[in-house]
Amino acid sequence: MKRFLRYSLEKGRKIRAVLMLDGQMVQRTLLVLEETENTITALIGASKKPRTIPYEDVLSCDYARGDHGEE
Repeated sequence: MKRFLRYSLEKGRKIRAVLMLDGQMVQRTLLVLEETENTITALIGASKKPRTIPYEDVLSCDYARGDHGEE
């Protein structure tokens, strides 16, 4: 999972993630802007406002639609 988060941060590419947001499990695309020891800051979906998420709320990650991790 951390590999996908780091991929998004380093390459500036969106990834698909399953998250716990406001007590609900949701699947969203996100773009990681910053990573700390316990949290990530990301743009979620079409939102223009960054949101900080604890690592334990990121349940799963994968490449976004149409992305296969290639340059």
